[in-house]
Amino acid sequence: MKSLEQISLFASEEATTKRYLHVVQDGEVKDLTLDELFDATKFTRIRAVSFVASPKFFFNMTKGFEEVQLVLGIEDGQVAGSFSSGLQALLAIDERINLFQSLPEDIQESIKAERYHIRYSKKNDPIHSKIYLLDGRDDTRVMIGSANFTEQAFSHRKQYEELLVFDNSPLFDIYYQRFHDIYAETVDFVPEKFKQNFLGEPINIANPDQLFDVLMEEVKSGKIITEFTEAQIEELNDATHQTDMNSEQFENVKQLIEVITKKDRKTGNYIILPAAQLDKKNITIKSKLSRLNKRTEEVDKRGFIEYNDSNHQLYKKADEDNMFLYSKRASNEHIQKQLELIHAFIDAYKTFTVQSSTDTQTRIFEAMLYAFMSAHIWKVRDHYVLEEGRESVRRNIPLFLVLAGRTSSGKTSALEFINLLIGNTNPYLSYEQLSKKNMIVDLFHTSNVSPILVDEVDSKFFTSTAADKGERLIKDVTNNLDGKHPVFICTTNTTNFDATAQVISRIYYLQIDNTFDKQKHGESSKFLGDIMSAVSSVLYQDFTERLADRIKHDEAFYTAKDYLAIAREIFKEYHAECNLELPEWFSDQRFDDYNERGKKIWRELFISNKEAFDVRNDNTIYVRSEVLGKRTKREREEIINYLPPESILEDNTVLILNKEIFMKFINEKSSKGFWRKWLNYS
Repeated sequence: MKSLEQISLFASEEATTKRYLHVVQDGEVKDLTLDELFDATKFTRIRAVSFVASPKFFFNMTKGFEEVQLVLGIEDGQVAGSFSSGLQALLAIDERINLFQSLPEDIQESIKAERYHIRYSKKNDPIHSKIYLLDGRDDTRVMIGSANFTEQAFSHRKQYEELLVFDNSPLFDIYYQRFHDIYAETVDFVPEKFKQNFLGEPINIANPDQLFDVLMEEVKSGKIITEFTEAQIEELNDATHQTDMNSEQFENVKQLIEVITKKDRKTGNYIILPAAQLDKKNITIKSKLSRLNKRTEEVDKRGFIEYNDSNHQLYKKADEDNMFLYSKRASNEHIQKQLELIHAFIDAYKTFTVQSSTDTQTRIFEAMLYAFMSAHIWKVRDHYVLEEGRESVRRNIPLFLVLAGRTSSGKTSALEFINLLIGNTNPYLSYEQLSKKNMIVDLFHTSNVSPILVDEVDSKFFTSTAADKGERLIKDVTNNLDGKHPVFICTTNTTNFDATAQVISRIYYLQIDNTFDKQKHGESSKFLGDIMSAVSSVLYQDFTERLADRIKHDEAFYTAKDYLAIAREIFKEYHAECNLELPEWFSDQRFDDYNERGKKIWRELFISNKEAFDVRNDNTIYVRSEVLGKRTKREREEIINYLPPESILEDNTVLILNKEIFMKFINEKSSKGFWRKWLNYS
């Protein structure tokens, strides 16, 4: 097979007759081969402005030159929406690194030695020019026309192109200046940080830390666009609604721009945040830079649900190419049937459990309300920020719902039932499936608003110091994640669950205390199985349609005090429409179970170990070591985490508490008379 340099542009009679590539050299139509046009024996340097489809073709054609400068333009078909296309290419740092790592070693060596310079518009201004400048010791050549530096343009038989060639012409100087005018507005396409690494250890483009380092370097050095106009942002929004395969890539770029920019009040443009602020958002930025890895895609079996901005309804993916309207009204008959199934399911938490209490039932229903609101939680958070005018209030709407309970308390059954209620036919996830690096982060940074349901999350997840778990992850996504994203609903073991105040303030913790009676296991299992076989997503689809209708008509769809308030209202509507009485377990307000659990624990410690609480006249309490027993350092941290942070004055080598706050916390009297008696008793 002939090499690219040996291909004749007019090898066939058809090509000679039709002249798909019309070459005019110094006023005469010529039949020239590729190696004659790009003659590396006559010219030593080439400067080009052109779209390049195949790096292999380009480098093959230019490897004979001593110096190569290429300004990457855009493809003809990308003239419309070129800003979005260009921005997508520039911010796809992983693709830029991967492209050059895939090049032959000699080409990598040439890039390292700066024999090759590959440039790109730093402001993403469309570059549609086709200019080729060749010069040597004695001769110059300028070529202009319609032909991009692609194999299709120079050797394909079915594409009409024009190429004007001028040797030793005054036009060379004119286009030399033109080239440098364009070049001055470009930056290096190859990340500077990794140029020296090309011949060393391959760079892991799946590593978000390395991608973040590149972004930070390019922002600091001014190599990336620093300002976006409203029109450009609008173009990017339009690109995300395209139906082709690039729409998801544009959505990724849009989300990244939203994270790394802020709107300038004076100009109305969007400007890149200072490096220090970018660094604070490093976890979010890293996850948006990195692609959803294949392991996560394989594990994530949620149905893909998309929130439509135009009508606020949900659409569900039927297959790779089709979506269908998921939010839709249901008949009273269907609503009543599903309500009765919910009643029956929740009643099982009283009929088949050890304690005759509605506490657990109420919390199971509360979890259902959260799940029904889950696809709109991101909307609540964004709207709340706009209403308050403060980004800091975003953290008040938690993205994590934690069902904590003992073994056999029905947590997993609740998760399974919720999964069916929202229309997921695939099982919920296990924590083991998601425990690999960055998988949970990946799931949060998708536009799939279907909730992430995970069973048996290890309690260490909430106390981990890793970047993709624990306090760092929970704080980052709760504080910074905006736009469309899912929520995380999980179960965990209550016997060893604890978390720092920073974590607790950002999760919704529900305590599931009542355990199922082992003697009734067979009966309860069949009962729950029958209910689950009959439940469907009909009610959830109706609920999301009603919620969308409220948003469309600018009606309240949450309250600042209770983000589930409207969900409670809609369920009251359901009961009224179906002539069903509200059950005694119907929840009218949010719960504070972690705080209540802490109260119980410390109240019991106080009552049973009063002599170990040294009450002092300076409004402090010194807690003696015997209260904490022979606990390990980790166990000591667990028990202290149940105290309100404001009550702790010192917790390093000793534990000293504020008397008034602590006694109020455990519901003990704190009057002066009480404490005189206490001191006398002591």
